[in-house]
Amino acid sequence: MTSRRLLVLCLLVLSTAAFAAPSVRIKDIATVRGIRGNQVLGLGLVTGLNGKGDSSTSPLLRSSLSSLVSSFGVSIAPQDIRSKNAAVVMVSAELPPFSRVGDRIDITVSSIGDARDLDGGILLQANLQAANGQTYAVAQGRVMTTQEPNGSKTVGTISQGAIVEKEVVSQFLENNVVSIILRNPDFVTASAVQKAIGAAFSGITVTSKDASLIDVQLPEASRANPVGFLAQLEALTVTPDSDGRVVINAASGVIVMGEKVRIGKVAVSYRTARVSVGFSSSASAPPDMFIIGETTTVDDFVSALKAVGLKADVIIGVLQAVEKAGALFGNLVIM
Repeated sequence: MTSRRLLVLCLLVLSTAAFAAPSVRIKDIATVRGIRGNQVLGLGLVTGLNGKGDSSTSPLLRSSLSSLVSSFGVSIAPQDIRSKNAAVVMVSAELPPFSRVGDRIDITVSSIGDARDLDGGILLQANLQAANGQTYAVAQGRVMTTQEPNGSKTVGTISQGAIVEKEVVSQFLENNVVSIILRNPDFVTASAVQKAIGAAFSGITVTSKDASLIDVQLPEASRANPVGFLAQLEALTVTPDSDGRVVINAASGVIVMGEKVRIGKVAVSYRTARVSVGFSSSASAPPDMFIIGETTTVDDFVSALKAVGLKADVIIGVLQAVEKAGALFGNLVIM
């Protein structure tokens, strides 16, 4: 018991010093509005499945095969087709920003019929369209699948399986204004970004619209070279405000804590283990009672719970109870 108590005290002393949030580049915490990916989708046919394709009575498969062979000058009625070696699939992908004609992208293939296994099949040429109905890429290739937990192999991928046929131009300037969008909206961080940009480029207008959006007016000298200006802007460093959040993965027992989350006055008792935050010890206190300073960090608190022998699932339950008691000053997120 004595050695365990010494371990707890060492953990608490070592963890009292809070680590300062790191300085990071603006490009690591924000994106430029207008620079985004675009989803494309198409209907395709996978062949060569050796009896593991859609059933021979599938109207969709029959119609697709009849349409395919007719494009090569062969006429056959859908009802006369009895193939089990093909499957009708959906083909999906995302065009990255600034994709150019001839670029290759990865695609995902998924069965929409009753095929049992797409692995090793050949996806025949399929047009991939955007929401506007225009074709932006053409896909084809051998499908590779991974074993799903339920044993299914009806979803597969083709690495570099589509060729971009039409560019999607990303517009990131509007009236010589570029907009920076924070990935994690926060008023403190938005203000820090605004100040960093204003200090680096004198004489320009920088406006924080809200917790995520910062508008930057390009200086006159940079309007002929907006790419160079953006490169300098994204390389600026700021210190973002850390989020007061505790994220728990209940399945794995992983607990991730923000450095600013604090635990208020609380006493926890579980069977023979007891942990107290912010309450003074007394002569009548049991020998297995561990005392932590008031408004301790969640890291300190979890370390103390672990040191007295509590398992991950119990610690998760304790944190949930502490939040319900109003003693956890932050957001608790259960995955």
